[in-house]
Amino acid sequence: MNTESISYTNVTEALKMASGYPEKIVRAKRMEREYNETVELMFNEESGVSFIPVPTAQDVDRFDTRAKETNDPDDITRAYLIRDRFDHYEGEKMAHIDHRILGSQLRTKLADGTVTRADVKAAERYAKNNPSPDNIGLYTQIKRAAGAI
Repeated sequence: MNTESISYTNVTEALKMASGYPEKIVRAKRMEREYNETVELMFNEESGVSFIPVPTAQDVDRFDTRAKETNDPDDITRAYLIRDRFDHYEGEKMAHIDHRILGSQLRTKLADGTVTRADVKAAERYAKNNPSPDNIGLYTQIKRAAGAI
């Protein structure tokens, strides 16, 4: 099983960014379904292992240790899924700070007139993650400014 394509962070990001785009919604829902099917396959009564939706560092260590001891592909996949989930929630703890910094940087670039196409994508993500009238307006202004490039 290729665990590199399975990422809870990618699934949640795809679901956030999909709103308003039917094709993206379908793709994001497919990703979510595949992720959930993988979790159900790896964590069931047969495997004798329960899924932990919000794992702790101790849970990650426990799954990593078991994967190293058994060297079983299923245990390795389970360890990856638990670590991925842990990393996602650890990243979420600092997300509000990152969003504030990004918003400030985007406003500065807009004021300086140094907006790039990459800033448009960042502004879209910023507006979708924090959908306030100000942030949506910022996205619109950056999109217009980048269109003049």
